[in-house]
Amino acid sequence: MNIKKQLWTWDNIFTGLLALKGERKLYLVGGAIRDILLNRPPEDFDFAIEGSGIEFARKFAEKVKGTFILLSKRDDEARVVHSISGLTFDFSGLADKTIEEGLKRRDFTLNALAVELDEFRVEEEKVIDPLGGLNHLTKGVIYPVGKESLRQDPLRLLRAFRLSLELDFKIDEKILDLARGLSLTGVAPERISGELLRIMEKPKSFKYFRLLVNLGILPQIFPEAKTFFESAELLNHSLFTYEKIEQLLSGKNFFSRFPAEGASYFNPVPRRKALLKLAGFFHDLGKLETRFVNGKGEAHYYGHDTLGAQKVEQMMKERLRLSNKETLTVKALVARHMHLHLLATSPVLTDRAIRRFFRLPEDEYFGLMILTYADGYATAGKIAHLEAAIERMIRLKQEDTAKAKMKRLVTGHDLISLGLKPGPIFKELLQEMEDLRLEGKIETREEGIAYLKGIICFFKN
Repeated sequence: MNIKKQLWTWDNIFTGLLALKGERKLYLVGGAIRDILLNRPPEDFDFAIEGSGIEFARKFAEKVKGTFILLSKRDDEARVVHSISGLTFDFSGLADKTIEEGLKRRDFTLNALAVELDEFRVEEEKVIDPLGGLNHLTKGVIYPVGKESLRQDPLRLLRAFRLSLELDFKIDEKILDLARGLSLTGVAPERISGELLRIMEKPKSFKYFRLLVNLGILPQIFPEAKTFFESAELLNHSLFTYEKIEQLLSGKNFFSRFPAEGASYFNPVPRRKALLKLAGFFHDLGKLETRFVNGKGEAHYYGHDTLGAQKVEQMMKERLRLSNKETLTVKALVARHMHLHLLATSPVLTDRAIRRFFRLPEDEYFGLMILTYADGYATAGKIAHLEAAIERMIRLKQEDTAKAKMKRLVTGHDLISLGLKPGPIFKELLQEMEDLRLEGKIETREEGIAYLKGIICFFKN
């Protein structure tokens, strides 16, 4: 395969690499070789160089005007981010090791491949393959390089699961055997988060998510949820909810009726599917601590949504180091997961109650609907009432969105002219005017002003 044609068109990158290496041997190694042979565009590129990897990376960064990042002085590793393409190039020095010895220290055999870089081609017959990686690549199997592979870096287990989903490869049983009793102690939360959410973002992640629970990996990542993982009933319900959410995110189902809402919710926000699945799994995190049994022997969980939201916020911050925005997304979904249940079972569901639902907070409403639907299905399998409520709510929102494009009947200037001072009450009154218009109770500016004059005395100082 012609790398230059297949991967990029920037001549200076390869010209720079070949010019800088001089008489030294430079190897392209790892996942890039795997992806090239699978006709997939590589996401990043790893190189092994005779001599100092750090110094080679520093000179390469200067030559291609990239950003130099020191990864490990001890391991002689550095990274260059190419400013034009955004591609990442990692360099490591071979020191006194041969390339074959270096490959045997990698994670999986299909990544323990190398090609000496002396031209713009990667051909299978030129691939250095000391561990049978090409055979495993052909068979579609992820196989460890050795018995110590996962012990050397426990995060490799999550990487194996991710690669299985991305490549549609099988996990060799040896990896699962090595994973038993594996400890993630000492692995940085940022690294765990990166791999875990990449797994969860995939459409068929449930089997590996459940496996992470059964292997004791997730309980290690979230030690605060120890009793949650020890409660078989609660854990099974939470896994069922996760699985149902995943089913609702792919294929034809009830939510397929609302493609515009789905696209506007998921497309602009990276990892939003993973965040929704996280919230779905932990939505009942506060149940065990809020359980109350009344005189009739009926169990209640008053406030479990609020407590669960507080606990999940802490875990997202400390255990996964999510951004504030991502943390608030998961927290909001957990905090409000009972809201739609209450609306759907209300004897009278008013338009005003629906509009309040969409305002708290509006940008999470679609994910909340999916979570509530999955929760209801996992609880009793009865979702007809939820479908009816969701259908009505989304149709009303669509109608309101169309009407909202119309010019406001009443503005802040009108409120000032009526003697009110600008402040938080402005938002409330203007929203009230908008609700009245949507409900058809006022249709003109004059009607709006007349209504305000009738209530304005209650808001003046």
